[in-house]
Amino acid sequence: MSKSTIKTESTTADDLKALLHEAEQALSDNAGVTGDKFAELRDRLRTALDSGRDAFERLRAEAAHRARQADQAVHEHPYYAMGLAAGIGAVIGILLSRSCNSSR
Repeated sequence: MSKSTIKTESTTADDLKALLHEAEQALSDNAGVTGDKFAELRDRLRTALDSGRDAFERLRAEAAHRARQADQAVHEHPYYAMGLAAGIGAVIGILLSRSCNSSR
């Protein structure tokens, strides 16, 4: 995994954590507001935040695991990885050149 990918992943994770913290803060700031509907809404939002946090952590762990697998595979088979990347690049280049030629 490159440093820019790690930096982007970390920034995204930090942004999501900040958003979750702000939502929790808003819930606690409005805790004094009365009403059954507000209490129900607050409980639903807390449940959604908890499940979102759990889903984010599972997704982050899975992405890190897959990145380690990809890194290991590239280190074990560097020529195969370079050939595969060149082939995919060639296919994308062909498709792009065809779409550019057909749009004229």
